[in-house]
Amino acid sequence: MQISLNIKNESISQKVLEFLSSFKKEDIKIETIDDKPFREESLSSFAGMWKDRDITIETLREAAWKK
Repeated sequence: MQISLNIKNESISQKVLEFLSSFKKEDIKIETIDDKPFREESLSSFAGMWKDRDITIETLREAAWKK
């Protein structure tokens, strides 16, 4: 079973993690994910990625329908 929690209050999230950490490691696996807000530069890092490739909507459609 997998359970996902989104806890905004830092003190509550620490208490939950402490509680879950009290279990045996073979019984429960804890993974934390820090959500980072979207940043404009992350999208702009892809700019120019396809600049030297001849890609059009038609070529994309042709490649998709061949499968």
